[in-house]
Amino acid sequence: MTTLYGVWRKRWYGLALMWAVCLLGWVFVATIPNTYESRARVYVDWASLIPEKLGYQGANLLRQVDVVRRTLTSRVNMEKVVRRTELDVGLDSDRELDELIARMTNNISVQSQQADLFTIIYKSNDPSRSNAQNANLARRVVDNLIQIFMEENVASDRDDINEAIRFFEDQLAERERQLEQAERRKAEFEEKYLGMLPGQGNITTRLTSARTDLDRVEIELAQARNSLLALQRQIGGTPSTINAPSFVIEGAMTSSPTQQQIAALGRSLSDMYARGWTDQHPDVVATKAQVRRLEQQAAREAKDPELRQQAAQANPVYVNLRSMVFERQSAVAALEARRAQLQNAISEMASRQVQQPGIVAEQAKLNRDYEVLQSQYNQLLKSREEIRLRSDVETKTQQVKFRVVDPPSQPREPIAPNRPLYLSLVLLVGLGAGGALSFLLSQLHTTYITAAQLEKRFDYPVLGSVTEIVSDNQRAQNRVWLWGFGVLSLGLIVIYLALLLYELV
Repeated sequence: MTTLYGVWRKRWYGLALMWAVCLLGWVFVATIPNTYESRARVYVDWASLIPEKLGYQGANLLRQVDVVRRTLTSRVNMEKVVRRTELDVGLDSDRELDELIARMTNNISVQSQQADLFTIIYKSNDPSRSNAQNANLARRVVDNLIQIFMEENVASDRDDINEAIRFFEDQLAERERQLEQAERRKAEFEEKYLGMLPGQGNITTRLTSARTDLDRVEIELAQARNSLLALQRQIGGTPSTINAPSFVIEGAMTSSPTQQQIAALGRSLSDMYARGWTDQHPDVVATKAQVRRLEQQAAREAKDPELRQQAAQANPVYVNLRSMVFERQSAVAALEARRAQLQNAISEMASRQVQQPGIVAEQAKLNRDYEVLQSQYNQLLKSREEIRLRSDVETKTQQVKFRVVDPPSQPREPIAPNRPLYLSLVLLVGLGAGGALSFLLSQLHTTYITAAQLEKRFDYPVLGSVTEIVSDNQRAQNRVWLWGFGVLSLGLIVIYLALLLYELV
């Protein structure tokens, strides 16, 4: 209670500060300019706004919002808005224009409701303009932003495509020039080392291929030798002649065993062709050689009766086995010659690989560079054709889809500041400041109101106290001061209520 009494004794100082804080605060709140907001909703088709070939593949929602905002608030677009809304009238320098554009950019916001539906918002709170002017300015800025955005994207999308085509053509010309240089270097290298690097590919590749061929020839040679050995064993147990009557009949045309063998080989040859074998097949070549040999023998038998008689008595199985032995011997000889050729080639290439490692490395580098350039050239060529196809599609069809769902709104009431809230906060601050000042002064100018308070402070016994005697005149004067304090306090509340009513109504 003593603390409250001390605060009450300093009430006039607190009331004065309360009036000062409230009046200054309310004046400041009254001078805050109104903020008017205009908004519009637009639909944007991202298939045209973010083309895949121009680097926006897989764009997410945040990137889309950023693209729209950066497109709207670009320096060029903001200058167009300033000129169209005549905000540049009265500006004397580029610095003032920059400051105006910066303020307008900060007042623009883009909100996304869906992947392709956006809300464009502009807030106008220029203190040099009236409320009606700020409201109209907000609507005009949003309207011009939408118009400029539509105009720029309809034209810029095709401009971007043309620019991309020019870029690909420049890159293709550069890659083509590099390819020609690479081909010329390869030709000069091969001409210089023609005797040392025969064939196609580098030495390592050719050496690996030759070794693979040698392994295959070794397998074929082993098979041919095994087959020849089996035939030789079989022919050793087969008689060369048989006891058979003569096939020579006077005045009759009877086929001899040689002719029968020719007919059988002819049927075998037909079967080979039916299976799809060509004239270069080893079996076809051997069969034709055997047919030619038998035809020559048949011709000799036709001229010599004794040979015809011997042929009639020859064992056809033995004759056939001998022909097959000759065939296998020829195949073995050919495979041995091929093996020797491959072994010589492998030895020669291995020697060159050891003697000329620098040449091998240089050839590998030339081939690798050429393949890389060729791959890049093909990829650029494919991309250019895709861009050209897209350009043809957009030239003949309407690709840019931009539709205004809700036109820019005309603001009728300000959205800021919230003056009733600010007025209340000022009143609370004034009350707090006045009470704090009264409490502080009561603590600085200490007085002892009761005898107990005095005795507690100095730890001495208090012998007595004298009661204050208040005269009638003093009581009347105190009542006047009390009424004055109440009126002033109530007046502050009345002013607050009047301001609050004005803002709400």
